[in-house]
Amino acid sequence: MLLAFTATACLDEPAVDFGQGPIITQFSSKEITSNFLQDGTSAVYDYDVAIEYQGADGYPLDEAVTITIAVDPSSTATEGVEFTLSETEFTIPAGSKTAYATIKVNSADLDALNPLKAVLAITSSSQTVSDKNLVAVTLQAICPSSLEGDYTFESARPEKVGITVTVTSTGPGTYTVSEDPYFGGSYSINISDVCGTITVIGGYLPDNFGIPVSGAGSVDETTGTISFLYTVDGYLADASIVLIKQ
Repeated sequence: MLLAFTATACLDEPAVDFGQGPIITQFSSKEITSNFLQDGTSAVYDYDVAIEYQGADGYPLDEAVTITIAVDPSSTATEGVEFTLSETEFTIPAGSKTAYATIKVNSADLDALNPLKAVLAITSSSQTVSDKNLVAVTLQAICPSSLEGDYTFESARPEKVGITVTVTSTGPGTYTVSEDPYFGGSYSINISDVCGTITVIGGYLPDNFGIPVSGAGSVDETTGTISFLYTVDGYLADASIVLIKQ
């Protein structure tokens, strides 16, 4: 009887899907924020948004996948004003997994204090469309920024006051501070500079340990001093970081 029960139980178990599920097309991310420099030239920037497929065995298909996209009504940025979507039909070629939709961003029409979102939607595809079929791109205008260089900690753990750290540019208005002054290791902090307003946008702790970080502050226009409050969930709340430009 035990053998019969065991055999029946095995037959009743659902079949395991070893990579044979549906192929779905989707945007690589649901939320993106990108900085666009306003330098008085009214520059128009090309910004690429990745469209990919997922599923099956994870390898590229041997056939092309076609996708149609459109501006979603939930977009707060206006097409033809803050941005333009000139192409709406895309193909992921056989042997590849990604295509890129390009929006043209009109920097002169952006407001640094009121960033708007360009929301795109996948409206059809030759494969199944994922529920991740929307992407909201926040169009953040920024002023010219140049925070690169060496700094020393003024406000930090006593043993780290006066230590030299380096601020390195990672993109328009975004930077990495080489060391976190409140932990033993050299844990970097990622920040953005939007017309003198500093925001903590990531760093080593969330990237490697999944610990959320946040914070906000400012840059002194005269001295170049960077000051912000730094929060590490479960460890620090509004800890002061002051970086003195060398």
